[in-house]
This record gives sequence, C-alpha cells and structure tokens, in this order.
Amino acid sequence: MAAVSHLKNKRDAKLREGIERMLARCGSAGGPIPVQGYMDVLAGHGLQLDDKETARVTRMAQNKMKKRMSDDDGFMDRNEFIEYAKKSHAVKEWLDAEKSKNIDKAELAFKAIDKDGSGFIDVSELSKLGGGKMDKSKQEALMNKLDKDGDGKITLEEFRLLFK
Repeated sequence: MAAVSHLKNKRDAKLREGIERMLARCGSAGGPIPVQGYMDVLAGHGLQLDDKETARVTRMAQNKMKKRMSDDDGFMDRNEFIEYAKKSHAVKEWLDAEKSKNIDKAELAFKAIDKDGSGFIDVSELSKLGGGKMDKSKQEALMNKLDKDGDGKITLEEFRLLFK
C-alpha cells in the first residue's frame, strides 16, 4: 500500500513541476496567472481549451458572487489555477508535448552514443565520438563535466543536462 502511495505522490509532484514550468511561460513570477498568457502558451503548441474547459474558465472568471478564479484584470489565482490545471486536458496535452520535445533530442543522441545499450555512456563509448579522434585528456574532461555523481558512467539524466 505504501508503494502505491509513493507512486501517487511522485506522479503528483511531477505534474505540479510541469504546471510550474507552464506558469513560468505564462508570465507568472510566483503571483497571479495572466489569463491571456495561459491561452498564448497553449496556442504555442496548437492547443486550445475545449468547450467544457472554456466554459469553466469563463464561469470562474465572471462569477462575482462566489470565490472566483480570475479577477477583473484578467489574472487567475495561482493556487486555484494549479488545482484546475491538474484536471485540465489542455494542460496535460501541453505537458505531454513538452516532455516529448525534450526527450526526443536528448534520448536520440544518448542512444546513438550508448552503442552497447547498457543505459549509460562510459569512457570507451566517449572515445568513439568524433570518429575516435578525441584524445584522452578531452575524454576525461568531458567525462568529468557530464558525470555528476563521479561513478564513471553518464546516465541519460546526466546527459540530458546538455539539452537544458
């Protein structure tokens, strides 16, 4: 039972992290979320709210009698937006598009270097970069730069840092 709870917490944390990345792109620096910024971020990936989500955002933005998600200046409350975003199909599609965009480049390059398919890059695989013309001092410098935990192996996560 604890393992299931752990997985749920980890999944929720990743979702929250993705939503925070989206919020940063919306132009929110820890405060209210600009409605237009949110729409622009979605449009940047060719996404838009479906009728149900549009109605929900509009209803929350215009409802003046109840606690509302958006104020009169076109900004949404950060915490309420995060709760909304956790259930939003458009936000999930955006997160999937962002994830696949980052994975493709890094993972393709990693797999091209990891010839033996071990899941990590070692010094011998680094030596084959550049047609095998990289001298030993350059190999060591590159290994030291990428191998953050010093175990002599570059994992995909360590390699991915080159793409950020």
